[in-house]
Amino acid sequence: LTLAQLTASGLNIIYSLDEVAFIQNLVFYIENAYRIPDFGIWERGEKTNHGQTELNASSIGMAKAALEAINELDLFGPRGGPESVIHVMPDEMMKCQAILQSMLPRESSSKEIDAGLLTIIGYPAFAVDDENLVDYTREQILQKLEGRYGCRRFLRDGYRTVKEDRERLYYERGELKEFEKCEWPLFWTMLTLDGLFNGNDEQVSLYLSKLESVVVKTPAGIWLVPQLYYVPEESVAQEMRNPHTVERVLGGKLPFLWAQSFYILAQLLHDKLLVPGEIDPLNRRFAMLPKADLLVQVSCLAEDEYIKKRL
Repeated sequence: LTLAQLTASGLNIIYSLDEVAFIQNLVFYIENAYRIPDFGIWERGEKTNHGQTELNASSIGMAKAALEAINELDLFGPRGGPESVIHVMPDEMMKCQAILQSMLPRESSSKEIDAGLLTIIGYPAFAVDDENLVDYTREQILQKLEGRYGCRRFLRDGYRTVKEDRERLYYERGELKEFEKCEWPLFWTMLTLDGLFNGNDEQVSLYLSKLESVVVKTPAGIWLVPQLYYVPEESVAQEMRNPHTVERVLGGKLPFLWAQSFYILAQLLHDKLLVPGEIDPLNRRFAMLPKADLLVQVSCLAEDEYIKKRL
């Protein structure tokens, strides 16, 4: 997806036919994303962290977006020709779309909802063209995962919580309900970008103000977005009794580069230093706009004069 956007913007990334062949083979591989279980956007597999793969809507959506973006794209740009054009099987794109729409707003068999779906219903993938499904998925994420410091990744997420046993590579099923779940400002940056691309000024103002309350301001005047906020050990019992009532503590990486890059991008768009077309030259943000009906025309050619007259 990124390769397609960068190439469409005018950058020269691919220079040889060997590289073109590699990309084409990669396309053949990801065409089957709709039926290949993987470890998902968080690279941990199913919720109990036992290393089991499953079909993930975020993976299928990102693959679908990449296939649509790179289809019929000349990787050499204006200096290319037929041999440097990438081809995608239309049937495979439609299968990815059908499976994706049947899964949403669910992320996978073990995850009822996942804030990572914001990456496929909005920037950078814009993989869903059903506006009602996009709105419903976003609504479910906000309703079930949003907190005072950001959004949780998914329900029963134990990553970086004080009760997580980091010496053990898996969770016991019974302990999932004990996790108090961390909140990630990352998803507020995604929601800010979502509002900017949709022209929703109210949403942009809301999440920029929320981000202002959770970023770390350095003495040099730089605002850093942390990875997450967790519940300290002494407050776990109170948080379990009354969710979203205790003060959380900054944890993880500072800055968290994924969130930091999205935050900077959102500020550049908000301050009109960038326009959406500059970071989305393939115009994927218009995926939900109504499309013209496909008109198929068929011409019949007669084999000889006799058949021509009969026709």
